[in-house]
Amino acid sequence: MSQPKANILRANRLSSHPSFLPLHGLNKLRLKCRSALGSSSAKCIAIGATAASTGPLFSGGVPFRNKNKSSGRPFSDPSRRITDILLATNVLLFGLQVLTNQAVTLLGIKVNSLIIAGQYWRLLTPAFLHGNLIHLAVNSASLNNLGPVLEASTGPYRYVVVYLTAALGGTIASFLGSKAPSLGASGAIFGVGGAIAVYFYRNKDIFGQKSDYVLNQLWRTLLINLGYGMLNSRIDNWGHLGGMAGGAMAAYLLGPAYKLVKFPGNNGVWLVDKPPLPFLKDESRQIGRR
Repeated sequence: MSQPKANILRANRLSSHPSFLPLHGLNKLRLKCRSALGSSSAKCIAIGATAASTGPLFSGGVPFRNKNKSSGRPFSDPSRRITDILLATNVLLFGLQVLTNQAVTLLGIKVNSLIIAGQYWRLLTPAFLHGNLIHLAVNSASLNNLGPVLEASTGPYRYVVVYLTAALGGTIASFLGSKAPSLGASGAIFGVGGAIAVYFYRNKDIFGQKSDYVLNQLWRTLLINLGYGMLNSRIDNWGHLGGMAGGAMAAYLLGPAYKLVKFPGNNGVWLVDKPPLPFLKDESRQIGRR
């Protein structure tokens, strides 16, 4: 999120897609399965059998469910459909901003006095508007980088909730912390980054060293962008921090939060999604049996 015509979020790219479960994590999970079952590794099924050959191992947040290759290309890969819709929406609205001589901008930008007067839609609409073409391009690059990671890891419904919660949290924080008008998707994008961090931190037992790698990448990206924001008075860091907090909170409440579980009377180990708010949780999946 930025004050008008400010270019705020530098595009940072993770050097590899973190929605791939590394062999270290697969081996660790296989060993846990063996420990729980007291059986041989051959009886811990569907763990790492296709890790080297099938590409992404996630669909809707459940490891091992999707063994089909995913292209990752914008507007062609169904695993990133929501990200593509968000990107297209931002481009479309920016076009309307230009074509209406900024009338759309004036209708949706964050203006504290107008929010106080009852125009509450301005708590959400700024996340879909941009100050100029560079602002749009940088935020689009960042969303294109981070969005598919979260979408593939959590599934589309949780991803939508996280994104909108982050957008709302960013505008609320900006409303409370800054009197200046602001707009931009960067608060929501910071929320996506916060949600990815929560996902990999709480599932470290599943992902192994990959979690440490992704978290280190995210922390560096965060520090770079916050440092850049501190040097530019036109950047709304309140929006960034609020968005990150909103996205992280939504991710914590909605999950996925995976646990290895043995059910009484059932021979096998199950991967169970147990978030605090379970209404969007994944179905349990058996990953080992006697």
